[in-house]
Amino acid sequence: MLNSFVIHPHTGPAPGIMVWGGIGYHSRTPLERIAGTLNSQRYISEVLDPVALPYLQGLTTAIFQQDNVRPHATRIVQRFMVNQ
Repeated sequence: MLNSFVIHPHTGPAPGIMVWGGIGYHSRTPLERIAGTLNSQRYISEVLDPVALPYLQGLTTAIFQQDNVRPHATRIVQRFMVNQ
């Protein structure tokens, strides 16, 4: 437990940016910078509709995966995905 090897956790706000990107076996989307707080409507209008759907349509076989972060799991996003 030498002090030089101990990393103390940072507990305050940290500067950073949020980005979204899609990856496949042989391709990827551009990284999309998400300014501010992402909500479900912005997720649809800034990520899914303009970036994710065109990318997925260009793949012959694809499985779209996402985590259960609140903007991904709302009814409006689920409805959008079913309709598309």
